[in-house]
Amino acid sequence: MSDDDAGGDPAARDPADPPVALAAYEALADDYAAKAPTKPYNADLERPATRSLLPPVEGLDTLDAGCGPGITTEELHEAGARRVVGADVSPRMLEHARDRVGDRADLVRLDMGRPLPVADDSFDLVHSSLAVTYVREWDALFSEFARVLRPGGVLVFSTQHPFDDATRLEPADYFAVEEVTETWDGFGDPVDVTFFRRPLEVTLNALLGAGFRLEAVEEAKPTERFRERRPDAYDRVRRRPPFLCLRASLPGVPDQ
Repeated sequence: MSDDDAGGDPAARDPADPPVALAAYEALADDYAAKAPTKPYNADLERPATRSLLPPVEGLDTLDAGCGPGITTEELHEAGARRVVGADVSPRMLEHARDRVGDRADLVRLDMGRPLPVADDSFDLVHSSLAVTYVREWDALFSEFARVLRPGGVLVFSTQHPFDDATRLEPADYFAVEEVTETWDGFGDPVDVTFFRRPLEVTLNALLGAGFRLEAVEEAKPTERFRERRPDAYDRVRRRPPFLCLRASLPGVPDQ
């Protein structure tokens, strides 16, 4: 299924419609929580690249949007964040996050495809690892991230690389924003996962349109440990990065 309109009103989504990947991640949650902490594509490719863009987090109020089983939620706490909120749409993922972080972080269920139930100017940092790809309306999502961040606040997120998606999926129209379903078998039993493929310009323009200043871009490169653990995939991901990681900030001076 495809949708050529890159804009739109998130309120137009039928309230009865679940988030596109909710069922998939409920099914994946147990295996994902067990494997993602050490799985090479996560531990030795995406997370190091995204982590490299984080500012010093000591003393910051942070939102881990799409926290999954709480891997980065825990890391943000251990790095000295003043307050960490982990948010995810999957109740089962949040159960695993609770097992991991206990009471060291606030955990809430949150659908990033709708207005965030968070007060303005609540956070200094929003982190999101491979979660925004499941949200159709990026203009609305990044505007919400800007709203909940304080002046000078930072957004660090990763998503699927538009080049890799376009090469792998061979879309009829690169510039369309398309709903795509692929079958994943890397976390256990095969699961159909739906996400949105979009061109690079949508990513950048959504950020800029929400008032963010783009500060850094990292096209995730495999680590030496990835090469040791997945020599069969190393050359491919080195030549064609599967993940795009970005850091952007809002104008203003952060609170001291």
